[in-house]
Amino acid sequence: MVSTVRHVPSVDREQLIGEIVCTCCNPSECSELVQQSVRSRLVSYATRLADSAVGTGDSGDPDTVFQSIRQRLLQQHRQDDAARFAELYQQLAMYDGLSGKGRYALLSLLQHLTEQGAAAIASSVLHYKPLQLPKALPLRSAAAAEQSSSRQTDGSKVQRPSTTQQGGMPAVAHQQYTAAGSDVSTVKQLELVRDILRAVQGLTGRYCSFNPASTAGNPATSGPGVLIAPHDQLKLQLGYRTLMHELGELGFLYRRVLAAIQSGRSPHTGSVRQALCAALGEEVTDFYRLMAVLEAQLATPQPTPGADETDVAGSYLSLRRLQLWLAEPMRRMRFLAVLVDGCANRVGGDLAGRVWAASKIGDPLASSYATRILHQMCVPLFDMIRRWVFEGVLEDPACEFFIVPSSTNTSSNRDLWRDAYRIEPAKLPPFINAELAATILRAGKSINFLRDACNDARWVQEWAPGASEAAAELGYGQLPVLERVVSSAGQRVDARLMAVLQSSGELDKHCQAIRRYLLLGQGDFVVALLDCLGPELNKLAKDVSEVTLNHLLRTALLASAGGAQEEGGVQDRLKAYKAQTGDLETGWDAFSLQYQLGPPLSSIFTSAAQSSYSRLSKLLWFMRRTENSLGQAWKLLKV
Repeated sequence: MVSTVRHVPSVDREQLIGEIVCTCCNPSECSELVQQSVRSRLVSYATRLADSAVGTGDSGDPDTVFQSIRQRLLQQHRQDDAARFAELYQQLAMYDGLSGKGRYALLSLLQHLTEQGAAAIASSVLHYKPLQLPKALPLRSAAAAEQSSSRQTDGSKVQRPSTTQQGGMPAVAHQQYTAAGSDVSTVKQLELVRDILRAVQGLTGRYCSFNPASTAGNPATSGPGVLIAPHDQLKLQLGYRTLMHELGELGFLYRRVLAAIQSGRSPHTGSVRQALCAALGEEVTDFYRLMAVLEAQLATPQPTPGADETDVAGSYLSLRRLQLWLAEPMRRMRFLAVLVDGCANRVGGDLAGRVWAASKIGDPLASSYATRILHQMCVPLFDMIRRWVFEGVLEDPACEFFIVPSSTNTSSNRDLWRDAYRIEPAKLPPFINAELAATILRAGKSINFLRDACNDARWVQEWAPGASEAAAELGYGQLPVLERVVSSAGQRVDARLMAVLQSSGELDKHCQAIRRYLLLGQGDFVVALLDCLGPELNKLAKDVSEVTLNHLLRTALLASAGGAQEEGGVQDRLKAYKAQTGDLETGWDAFSLQYQLGPPLSSIFTSAAQSSYSRLSKLLWFMRRTENSLGQAWKLLKV
């Protein structure tokens, strides 16, 4: 069986402490002799302080002090010293010959030294009388030091030397260190835990409150969101105060999320935002369950594992344990607060797209939170898609759907296929591509065209309920299924639309009529039309009557083969038209044929298409007239 042992580098303790002190405190502005004297005294004092009984009381977190020193060095543009200090601190942390409280004492001294200038350090150290610190204790392991400290009771506190320093920075550092290391808290930890539990639920406690301006406005410009009672009202150890600030942030974030949830409960809010607020409410409900568990643990004292049976059972919860319990809720609430800030002033598909983007970040926990919220948000969005594809209904009072009515043409004779609906790109979710969006738009337009233009609402009512069952359970994460369902529905509606256009709209018959009469594809009709209209068109254009032209057109149509048997209103749709021309032009220049079509065929033969047909008909008419004139001239020449 292989055991794992932590590797401890073999370094000299005094040499390591000396390098750390020299790296942090570099009085480079002084002479070389003064520098050597200052460094020698600082190293000696730091070594004695790290091994003395000053570090046997309650201490704070060495890592927090380390980060403060490192940031201070970076602010002083000492990047090389900061990097070297980080490397040395790693070696110090792995060194078993120095307890955690000793490390904290050493780092507290270095923290105050780095806040002074080089000249101030030299002046303080050179005129400083060394402290009468206790004799250095023998080296012991960190585990033994921690175990010895944990066995101290409230009645047996370590007596620290009361020395009087004559000014100087090391004296101030020692006084502040001993004050922070001693048990000077006037409030029991149980009361602090109880107050923090109120704060993390957004309630103002006795010692922890919130900044109203920062909660309601922009926290970046309104100051800190968490306010802790000042030192003159609440005497706390530095570590406790730092923990209260960190845990109070959870309450600040909770208040921001709760404010977003309450703002989304308005009756005028869109369904997608209401779904977002409902999903956030479920996340907050999970947070409430955790708070209930913590409240129960606070009310039920439990002995700490490993404690003696004679010890009086205290509260299981401490600030440190509470920090561990709230680590995951803090991470989740921070993500939710950022999410609601990013979703402000967004609606519909744009709102869903913002949450979708949050689900694609690299953090797996944040991605899982966003995906869970997105599943619930897409329920109303997919319901809008289902009703539009299978019923052609656009029920969107809050303007959240990416398909909107077209406002460019609201007249009664508008094209129901091209001018009725369109896609709004700003509201299109990024997880629905442009091709799928176009298919969804076409399916709904086809149903509306069947119902409004083709008067086939009965078929839509019979087909929609059964077909929509296939998409009843669709949601986010089932986009391939949605594509298949929408494509199948579109093909079914398109087939029905073509059948209606063929049967009720007589599409084939009108296409044949356009070919034979408008495009002059039937020869006997062209000959009869030239014979009937020739004398009238030889007049000046101003003397030609459009009524007379339509009467002669009807005569030529009846004289052609099959013209009298035309059904479907072909005779009424074929019209002669006289354009506005000059006074010297003849009727041949002003005459043209038109074939008029109404809904639903007008959506196929649009105004632009009919204008193209009319121009082509006029060209063919000139060619037929030229052919007829050449034929008559050839007959005269032969005679």
